[in-house]
Amino acid sequence: MNTKPIPLTRQIIADMKPGEELADPENPGLRVRCTDSARVFFYRYRSTDGALRQIKLGEFGALTLAGARTELAKRRLAREQGVDPQIEKRKARDEQRQLREATRQVGYLIAHMVEDYINEVLSKQKRGGESARLLRKEFVPKVGMRPATEVPRRELYNRVIEPMMRRAPRCATMLLSRIRCAYAHAADKQRLPDDFVSPTVGIKGAAQVRRKRAFTDAELAMFLKWLPHSPYSRTVRDALLLVLLTGCRSGEVVAALWRDVDMERGVWVIRDTKNKEPHNVMLSAQAQQLLRYREGMGTRFVFPSKDDKHVQQKALGLAQYTARHPRDQGESPDPIEVPWTVHDLRRTMATGLAKLGCPRVVQDRILNHVDGSIGAIYDVHRYDAEARTWLQKWADHLEMLVAPKVVHIETALAA
Repeated sequence: MNTKPIPLTRQIIADMKPGEELADPENPGLRVRCTDSARVFFYRYRSTDGALRQIKLGEFGALTLAGARTELAKRRLAREQGVDPQIEKRKARDEQRQLREATRQVGYLIAHMVEDYINEVLSKQKRGGESARLLRKEFVPKVGMRPATEVPRRELYNRVIEPMMRRAPRCATMLLSRIRCAYAHAADKQRLPDDFVSPTVGIKGAAQVRRKRAFTDAELAMFLKWLPHSPYSRTVRDALLLVLLTGCRSGEVVAALWRDVDMERGVWVIRDTKNKEPHNVMLSAQAQQLLRYREGMGTRFVFPSKDDKHVQQKALGLAQYTARHPRDQGESPDPIEVPWTVHDLRRTMATGLAKLGCPRVVQDRILNHVDGSIGAIYDVHRYDAEARTWLQKWADHLEMLVAPKVVHIETALAA
């Protein structure tokens, strides 16, 4: 005997158990589902493309059974008129999202963009601090309170880039690069409109000039005699001399850790390098003597600072710049007439090794340069002994330059 399906009632819905789902026989498409937290009305239907879809009508309680049936009738009528309820709901949701995004983007200031870039990208980079300082000092104060989408290219160039280009071209180029990266990061995170064009497009940085500065023997002799009596602090003097003795980058020197220095073996291991490969520095007798003089100045870093960290790399450049800055009477305490930078000491060391006859493969080993040639793939020799020999020859040559009777490289080669 067939039993007529029982229409949904308020009591039936109230007695439903979690996981149970019921249909309303007198209103095809109307269903109610019971979850752990609510009983939900929804409309299930088949779209014109044959797909089975459903759309939520409301929760039981806030929406009565009669109200659910009324909503169902509206949705069914719209469907008969060719309107798909689910698609329309998605369109409305997308429009609301786009409106919210547009509103948020209008209020997304340059200052917000810069801080997001600093916190999410630069803070994770080894040398991101300098870029962050540059953005906060040279970019944010000038246009920081402007919406990121409303700074035109001409204004960015005229107010930020061009004035800095006149006084510090390299820093201006670096700043332009970081601004470009900040805009790209904001776009990747969908904080800017999809069709937004960065105002950095079309702005060129300063032409990059490849430095070739290296000290001559005469300049080296003058510098080494002046260094102990220079206005530099002892930390700066020792760091500059260690750069000259080892050929290491100044950033690697100031970050040296005592745990990585083996005085018995005469080896200093640099773990964090530019090419991501640990680098064993063979220490000459002179370099070891310098390090012994610094023992006891810090328990962790060879060049410690007051805040229990190491001296910053820029401290060397600042001290070098200050020493070259003319005094009131127009004299410079730095005896080297031709301008130079701290990194030129590394180039001077490499050039000096070449003059002494050091093979290029050993030079690359000392400077920790990556050889991408085919030969390097098969040659797995570390050249440690050779590096130690030539570093000692270089240190001895530096001593000879400041000896009472200077012996130049040509004389040393002829000996």
